[in-house]
Amino acid sequence: MTDRPTLTTTLLVNSATLPRWQRDALQRMVTETDAEITQVVLRDQVSREDGVTDFLRDARNRFSEYPLWSLVGIARTVTPDPTHKRQVPITTISGVASAEWIHCQPVPADGLGNELPQDVVDRVAAEADVAVRFGFGILKGAVLGAPTHGVLSYHFGDIRRYRGRPGGFWEFLADEDHVGVTVQQLSETLDGGRIVVLEHVDVADTDTWQCIRKRCVERARGLLVESVDRLTDPTFSPAEPAETGKLQTLPQGGAVMAYLFKNNRNRVRQLVGAV
Repeated sequence: MTDRPTLTTTLLVNSATLPRWQRDALQRMVTETDAEITQVVLRDQVSREDGVTDFLRDARNRFSEYPLWSLVGIARTVTPDPTHKRQVPITTISGVASAEWIHCQPVPADGLGNELPQDVVDRVAAEADVAVRFGFGILKGAVLGAPTHGVLSYHFGDIRRYRGRPGGFWEFLADEDHVGVTVQQLSETLDGGRIVVLEHVDVADTDTWQCIRKRCVERARGLLVESVDRLTDPTFSPAEPAETGKLQTLPQGGAVMAYLFKNNRNRVRQLVGAV
């Protein structure tokens, strides 16, 4: 903590729970910096019937477009979540329970993504020095410029080389020795915002994509602290990337087969080596 003024922070989330690593990153931010979560924008929950309908529609569309990757996803659902992905209540973060809570439904943006209703944007603008996005999908529109320091969002990848999803997947297939973890100020360009923090995680000794993801998450936990420290430094300016990487999508066909071969081969090697 310093003698700098409090940085009022708005949290943008889909539900009242978050994966543990995201909760931990926010708690560290509140504990170790002058940031205080004073506002929570929570995506309104649809009715149970509408939710089931939306889930089935999205699952059908994804399976139609990415059949092999969808089967990989189904296989992952039958294995327990690692600790860093398990859901925990956001009210366990200091100050969240007493923050202003706003419930809203996003509005579809032109082309792709979501915008927040204007009345919500106005309330964020009146309250927030900065916002942190852990929900609402691809976020666009006026809310991106509503807080003084914009809307912060994580991307697992160096956006100058790897944009899109899945984070760390394409680096794994390319045998990269390092994977970037970016905290960016969101812009209208997907994974093309101004860089607040960019760390490169050494993954040369990892064998599987899951190990890469875990290592990136471990590094990500502390990056909101560094982001706030930088944003409250009057001499700091987030960096506009001179160039950005190709926008990747979910893998198909040969990429899925290459992943399954490499990941499972390395898993077998791990098991054999442990015997």
